Amino acid sequence: MTYSASLLRALVAASAALMAASSSSSSSVSSVPEVATVDMSMMLVSSFNEWATKFEREYADAGERERRWLVWLENHVLIESHNAKEGKSFMLGHNEYSDMTHAEFRERMRLGEFSRGLPPSGQKRRGFNFMEYDGGEKGEEEEAKKGLRGPSSATGGGGEADPAAVVAAVGRRRALAVDGEEDAGCDWHAEGLTGPVRQQGQCGACWAFSAIGAIESAMAIKKYRALPPPEREALAGRSSGDLGLVVPLSEQDLIDCDLRFEKGCEGGLMTTTFEEEETSRSGICSEVDYPYLETEGTCSRNMCTPVEGSIVTNQVDVQPRKTNALKEALKVQPVTAAMVANDPMFQFYSSGIYQMEGCGRVTEEMGSPDCGILYEDQDVCLPNINHGVLVVGYGTDEEATTDVKGFFKVKNSWGTTWGEGGFFRLARWETDKTDPMDNWGECAILSLLSYPVME
Repeated sequence: MTYSASLLRALVAASAALMAASSSSSSSVSSVPEVATVDMSMMLVSSFNEWATKFEREYADAGERERRWLVWLENHVLIESHNAKEGKSFMLGHNEYSDMTHAEFRERMRLGEFSRGLPPSGQKRRGFNFMEYDGGEKGEEEEAKKGLRGPSSATGGGGEADPAAVVAAVGRRRALAVDGEEDAGCDWHAEGLTGPVRQQGQCGACWAFSAIGAIESAMAIKKYRALPPPEREALAGRSSGDLGLVVPLSEQDLIDCDLRFEKGCEGGLMTTTFEEEETSRSGICSEVDYPYLETEGTCSRNMCTPVEGSIVTNQVDVQPRKTNALKEALKVQPVTAAMVANDPMFQFYSSGIYQMEGCGRVTEEMGSPDCGILYEDQDVCLPNINHGVLVVGYGTDEEATTDVKGFFKVKNSWGTTWGEGGFFRLARWETDKTDPMDNWGECAILSLLSYPVME
């Protein structure tokens, strides 16, 4: 196979850069031996071919293959250079997006400048049903009432919660307390109570994947807690970790039918999705009956039967900017979250605890046209959140080699070749920051949090 002069130059330059990055000395690119550079170039040729085979890449012609190869090389240098650094808390790796420029990746996933963003600050917003957690037994029922009110409060009304719902909420919280070990962490994925990792593809409907994931888990957890103790014990003994209680639901159902606030593949919010589902009380079809198409279609709910138990009756919002509030909510069930996900490093996250200086910091000034406002007492703009995910747990990695040990475990919708099998761990700080411009959590994970309450 022959290579163009531009590709050969890129191979040599990439090889030299990688050799210098991996050297323990202060070698410059110009000091790398020519023979070593040739050997590295041959390794890069082999690595790209292996990657293209693994991900079944078929390009239109030799010119397109070469263009994608050049992009892959640039990304390879980014990955290897980062991994060669000392003091890193996470690793990067190749995945199915390795032949895409970061601009192409942002456009595909509707991140950054391609994100729909938040509604204009002047647009009427839904009310929030905040559930506050004080960590103690005293006042639990009162706190539960704050977070579980009737449908009227979703638009600013009053309305007390059904007493049975309050008792159920308190029960959910107590069921997860284990001998006072509040900070032992939790992981609904490890418990076998989360749905499968999906691939959203070329449709920017991360909001639908996040919302569906939360609903699937809420239904499965409710089933599990209703089982007699002997049946629970039998399920806990499964070696696979999957309890078999999750019914995969249809993201396409939400994309096609939830049109009041959401914009299909152009974006949406999980909180308003839950509101639409609560209002319609139609339930959601299974993924098998209403499969994902990677595009917007015509609402076809009348062509399938909604899954039993898939009606959303309410939602609980989690106080923003409070790490402990999210931890307590996670003891109930997985929580939907919005975040900032347009950093180039995040495209190739592979493992570890993700933490980037400035990720999630507020960039807009109050009063500016792009200032995001969601909360009545908001004193600064929201960070430029652009991706919806599902937080499934939290914990501490005592074996981490850096000071970043606490994390939130998060489920993404970029396929299983990305991250830790489709999941990632995001830095969790034990003490919330005080700077209002930078206290929305790592990558703004504490900015917009909610979970559904099912019938």
